[in-house]
Amino acid sequence: MLHTSAIVLHATCAVAAFVVGVILIFQPAGRRQLQLARALVALLALMGLFLVVAILSHLTSLPTIQRIIFGGLFLLLLYMIYRAVQAVNVLTGPSGGQGDDQLKVVDHAGFVLISLFDGFAIVSALDVGAPGWLVAIIAVGAVVVGILALNARKTALKMQTA
Repeated sequence: MLHTSAIVLHATCAVAAFVVGVILIFQPAGRRQLQLARALVALLALMGLFLVVAILSHLTSLPTIQRIIFGGLFLLLLYMIYRAVQAVNVLTGPSGGQGDDQLKVVDHAGFVLISLFDGFAIVSALDVGAPGWLVAIIAVGAVVVGILALNARKTALKMQTA
């Protein structure tokens, strides 16, 4: 029961973080954008907490390879939190996230969004029983789609400031 609850809460935080992140990169610079960036950090931290609970609740039954994979995912999550904190730092800097700093915010939050999107795609592919080679193609495809979407957003921002 603990494992299932932790997984549900982890997934809920992941979806909420994704929604907040998307809103964040489309929000004009200002107080609201800073609040969204802070919410993103909090949601990622909660996501990490529930991931740890889920892993620890059945750690002894996991094969070594899955322990390594989950450890790697946790390290990725720590880096995602770091990037979200960097977005907050840009928004609290001297320029308040204005001008070119918006591109930095999109880069930091965008890394988080691509990582979350890739995670959703991989988990979905695994849940439907896709073979490993297809999961790999889906994972790479999700990253490519994410990069293209972020580049489109950055181009739009550059056109607004030009």
